[in-house]
Amino acid sequence: MTDQLLPRLAEQLDDAFPELVDTYGSMVLTLAVRLTDSSTGEDIAQEVFLRAYRALRNYDSAQIGRLNMKPWLATITRNLVRNEYRRRERKRTVELVQGQLVAAEADNAIDVIDGSDSVTAMLATLPDDQRDAVVLRHVVGLSMRDVALTLSCPVGTAKSHVSRGIGRLRNETVEHQHAEEAGSIEGDAR
Repeated sequence: MTDQLLPRLAEQLDDAFPELVDTYGSMVLTLAVRLTDSSTGEDIAQEVFLRAYRALRNYDSAQIGRLNMKPWLATITRNLVRNEYRRRERKRTVELVQGQLVAAEADNAIDVIDGSDSVTAMLATLPDDQRDAVVLRHVVGLSMRDVALTLSCPVGTAKSHVSRGIGRLRNETVEHQHAEEAGSIEGDAR
């Protein structure tokens, strides 16, 4: 289905665009929510498709035919998330998010325990490139090649960002678990 999407977008953008949203909407929403929060992520996801439509309207059919849609949409999403963080920084607001994330397993998969807000809180502790790489790879499910395209870096650098991000999440998770265990033991002693 998606292999025929680009030619249809090139031929008749207005007719094919709803299929683009249906095909990639959940990926864009997941990425936006994981990099921000639920409400902001929904707004950003809508803005991604608005910007994608405007851009596609100005592309010729050859440009549309060469697009790699997942990394292209992920790049738009990532840029809008960055803009949102810049806007928030100018407003000097602080958000508090409660929750917990466990990053474990030998395959570096992220195992969510307490829901999306907790994942967002843990991911927010990572440097931007590591956070984005981890989300693109392990939440959105992009290939390392597509992660590298989205981050505009070599594949080796993208792998490094993912590895370092997962490592930091593991360390924070272990520290958090030790703190909880110590608190539980202390509470039992009383």
